[in-house]
Amino acid sequence: MAEVRHRCQQLSRWAYTDFERARKVLEELSAVVDKNSPFDIRLAFHTHSAFLHNQWHHYDKAVEHAKLAVAILESLADASNLAEMWADLAAIHLNRRDWRAAERSLDRARRYLNDGADPVLKAHLFCREGFLHLHLGNPRQALDCLMEAEKSMLSLDDEQADLKDFYIQTLIFSGLGDLYERLGEKAKSLESYRCVLPIVERHGLRPRLSWHYLNAGRAAMAQQDVAQAQASFEKAMEVVSEGETEAKTHALGNLGILALWADNTARALALFDKAAAEYENPSKPADFTNLSKIESWRAGLFSQLNDLVKAQYHLEKSWETGQNGHDLYHLSQIAQNLAALHGQQKNFEQAYEWQRQASELAAKHDNQLRDREREEIEARHQLERNRQEAQMARLRVASLQLRALRAQMNPHFMFNALNAIQGLITSGRNKEAESYLAKFAKMMRHTLEYSDLEVVTLEQEIEFLERYLDINRKLRFRDKLEYQITAPPDADQNDLYVPTMILQPFVENAIEHGIRPRQEGRLEIAFSLSDDGQMLRCVIEDDGVGYNKGRQKQSAGADFQSHRSRGMDITRERLTLLHQLQKHEQGDFIRIADLGDLTQKMRSGTHVEVLLPLMEPES
Repeated sequence: MAEVRHRCQQLSRWAYTDFERARKVLEELSAVVDKNSPFDIRLAFHTHSAFLHNQWHHYDKAVEHAKLAVAILESLADASNLAEMWADLAAIHLNRRDWRAAERSLDRARRYLNDGADPVLKAHLFCREGFLHLHLGNPRQALDCLMEAEKSMLSLDDEQADLKDFYIQTLIFSGLGDLYERLGEKAKSLESYRCVLPIVERHGLRPRLSWHYLNAGRAAMAQQDVAQAQASFEKAMEVVSEGETEAKTHALGNLGILALWADNTARALALFDKAAAEYENPSKPADFTNLSKIESWRAGLFSQLNDLVKAQYHLEKSWETGQNGHDLYHLSQIAQNLAALHGQQKNFEQAYEWQRQASELAAKHDNQLRDREREEIEARHQLERNRQEAQMARLRVASLQLRALRAQMNPHFMFNALNAIQGLITSGRNKEAESYLAKFAKMMRHTLEYSDLEVVTLEQEIEFLERYLDINRKLRFRDKLEYQITAPPDADQNDLYVPTMILQPFVENAIEHGIRPRQEGRLEIAFSLSDDGQMLRCVIEDDGVGYNKGRQKQSAGADFQSHRSRGMDITRERLTLLHQLQKHEQGDFIRIADLGDLTQKMRSGTHVEVLLPLMEPES
């Protein structure tokens, strides 16, 4: 295993510095890492696999590995790394353009952050949130998030930071560069793009290094800073990796345009030829669009030389090639240039026809933009609705928890328990009285403490139920109540988190309506995981009078019936809301049946099944 761990360490470096080496190591690890491997190896493997497949545009694989990493971290209750992993999952969904999934992942990440969270971790989250707003056309919110991310990164310690932190830093500055470019703030855009370069150079973040230089070069061109643009594009050519065809052609093409600006047509033509040679076998729409742009640049060169025949030839070739690229804006520009060219040559009929096509394509492109804008607006509104609904649901859950606390303990139980303790004291059984008074006080203290919590571990919940049942057994049933609580097999009770104050009303109901009429009985509580691992099934069975008779007899007084109804209604509503917050499908989360009906009258009693959502620990 030492060698496998060593390869995982190498992968943590090469994922950010050398994609080819990372690819080879990932293939090696894929052959040896499985579900039986130590958790640290599985976690490293799935975390880096998710990152790399996202970089390579294998988004389904990236999501699969990210979810496996999340599952491991959930079993470890590692809040900080869970926040980071959910933020990484949001990044994958952003690249897939699945805005809702990205927002859900960011929401999950936020749950693990508190006021004292690591500022660098907060920067990771702000960065992803900024890019979500950038994609959705919310420039002000995007700027706020990215600026907040940049500010949080001020605490970054170069000695203690890892490569991923510096990678996130490059994303922040790149995002700011893109944002300022869209806002027309060219100087700020150039400054932001240039901030990326020393980071990637200093830490050897070579993947996509050529694109960082291209961004800086484009921003410099927009500022008419020819020297800076020239240096950036030449640097992009130096660092471009094998297989980065698009980056290389962009660098060559932009260098060609700079040569045209300098009236060096021979150099410009040679650079355009080199760029075209990179696309021997175009296959993707982007390949055809890039080839078409190269032909347009050639046409512009010959137009500048007043060679209209060659200019027309390359424009028509650009038009033909661009058809397979489906870039409506680019095609409308070609048609516009052809119309102008034919107008210069007095071919007015051809000029009119090309102008008509240019107008039609421009209109289609405008419609495309409007459709995209409408989708983005709808997505923004839907995200806002989702946030508001989630917030309202949480507020309702909090309110219900307070109501649940008031309705939780049957006043009859509390009165009888204290009365029984008083009886022990008056009969001289002071040690017993002291013991059960301490248990009763501890149970009441836990009830108050749990009212401030959303979730507790299953171990804590079982401990609370045992204390509640033990007090009932001794003080109310004179040792004639038996009970057994069975934890789920193959699961650590400390790793399972359940909502507070859900099960006690069902246990109380079993005692009051099933066992109390007979003055003795047995209660069994069994926990098990659901098949998908997202819920915890709790089955409560008593051997009392049965559900049907219990309803008919109405043996409890009116005040207890009112308490029981109120407590059960609150519990049912809370449980439904909690499942909604976990995005579980609507279903019957509480099932109650008479054991006589289930066993063909072989047994009496009541069978209750409650599906609890498995929650995340509070940070």
